[in-house]
Amino acid sequence: MRRLPFEPPTDFYHDEIKPIDEQLVELLKKRKDLSGGDPGFPSPSLIQEWSRKYDFYSDYLHAVFSLLMDDERFRPIP
Repeated sequence: MRRLPFEPPTDFYHDEIKPIDEQLVELLKKRKDLSGGDPGFPSPSLIQEWSRKYDFYSDYLHAVFSLLMDDERFRPIP
């Protein structure tokens, strides 16, 4: 079964945040390389610390790090 093509949820994009988005992608690549394919998951105390420090909901950070656990599920299906 093939995946449906991705449709962005909006056509809008802040061009001024493009450099930040590229830095995010660069950091994701560094994280992937450093982890050697076994990224692990931050402890609950780290998630709480970062959620307070950077003003994010802890559930949001859980979701972000959950996505980083397994990039293989996003590999294109031939």
